[in-house]
Amino acid sequence: MLLSRRRLLQGAAGAGAVQLAGHAGLALAQGKSISATTYPGAWESAHRSILLPAFTKATGASVSLVPSLAVDTVSKIAASKANPPYDVIILDEGPYLAALSQDIFEKIPTDKMPYLKDVPAKLVDPRGLGVFVSGQIIGIAYNTEKIKTPPKSWNDLLKPEFKGRVGLAGMGSTLMSAWMVEMARLNGGSEENMEPAFQFVKKLLPNVSAVASNPGSLATLFQQGQIDISVHYNNNVGDLQAKGVPVALARPDTGWIHIKSVMHIVKNTKNPDLAAAYINAALSPEVQTKMAAEPYFVAPVSTKAQFSPGLQAYARNMAEIEQMNGVDWAKLNPRRGEYIDRFNREIKV
Repeated sequence: MLLSRRRLLQGAAGAGAVQLAGHAGLALAQGKSISATTYPGAWESAHRSILLPAFTKATGASVSLVPSLAVDTVSKIAASKANPPYDVIILDEGPYLAALSQDIFEKIPTDKMPYLKDVPAKLVDPRGLGVFVSGQIIGIAYNTEKIKTPPKSWNDLLKPEFKGRVGLAGMGSTLMSAWMVEMARLNGGSEENMEPAFQFVKKLLPNVSAVASNPGSLATLFQQGQIDISVHYNNNVGDLQAKGVPVALARPDTGWIHIKSVMHIVKNTKNPDLAAAYINAALSPEVQTKMAAEPYFVAPVSTKAQFSPGLQAYARNMAEIEQMNGVDWAKLNPRRGEYIDRFNREIKV
């Protein structure tokens, strides 16, 4: 996985039956298949073990699940709009808003998604082109065997004892873009003024051991013992814990960061009803509750989902999730490409 010296390339099961109101004829889906994207790493594991069995049990159809980063997903669909490679895709909010101009999203058939009624109004896409299905929480991941005192601040990453022990991801990931916005904000900047964030990372560079291409690869660095502390998602940390990796996620004194994920039906899909059923399955209380449980701890959007004890370490309910720090993607997106290019040029180890 490592290139040049220590740098990475940029670049359960058996949920209860899902309501099928409005899906007359889905019983005939036996033998049919749709193609859907997921994120690499813990997301893929969670979707394969929880969402896919629930969808198949409800419809009789199967899913070809493809791990893909947002930029790759959007570019492949935009290059083949008449015959898109996927029926359903998952994007974070930022990449979704950036892709609106591509005209690749189908209008959501709300009448075919009965579980959408359980999602709070604040988490319903006002454009009707996607459905918020889950969230991730960003904090400070650290090796509990090598770091006995939990970090309390993002500034702790700058401590000299962490020289050569910090891992980062590329800014092409939502994880790093959101964290850079937080660093800018905490140091006098904003989504439209990221200079303070770049200055912070330059000060951090002596401590950085590797820059991963995506959050899944960043998790692998923890697993391989190549890093001991980093910015990370709670669900990736939970997945590592389930594999026996001694890692935990600490809450920064400035608060958690919350990132929303959106599922979309791709325009010109040949399977619109099954695509709608797939998203409806993702919203079901059974899937939402299992995704929120150990080891994934994915933040739910359904008011019917139960918050597992592990997830309650981050938030006890939906109200607390809604109060977490976020990103104004509408302000960040116009310059995000520029920021990514700069990060790729300047942040090297």
